[in-house]
Amino acid sequence: MIPAKELTTGNLIIWNPKLTNPDSTLSAMLIEVSGVMKDKVTYVFPNIENRVEPFEDDVAQTGVSYKPLTELEPIKLTEDILVNSGFIKKGGLLSSKHFEKGKLELKQVDDHFELASFPNSPAIKTVHQLQNLSFVLSGEEVEIRPHGQQA
Repeated sequence: MIPAKELTTGNLIIWNPKLTNPDSTLSAMLIEVSGVMKDKVTYVFPNIENRVEPFEDDVAQTGVSYKPLTELEPIKLTEDILVNSGFIKKGGLLSSKHFEKGKLELKQVDDHFELASFPNSPAIKTVHQLQNLSFVLSGEEVEIRPHGQQA
């Protein structure tokens, strides 16, 4: 479960119905948060056009989709996700690995990442933490591509 206070519009997370119902036959899937409430989120599927206006024979969908916080889990931030999202890998063998995208520079520390230019930076372990931090620091959202699509 992800606490509601950690989520904001645009965060990428995983909806996993097996967290509350182990017998569920539904697979976990990537969702993008479109709204946050005390005990649930509204969502859309990323990279899919989410329109509400009718076209020709289409009927506009007026319902809103919700998922409870108890069925949500974070996406672990990895080197592959950073590279797929357009971060440039620097350093390596003898020095710590750094990843740069625009003004954002991260260094890899054990099982997490930290801001390279900020002493005692908080650990960044998940995609939504990176998204939130990037927005706070730059005022811009960082585009994340978790599934191998190159930026």
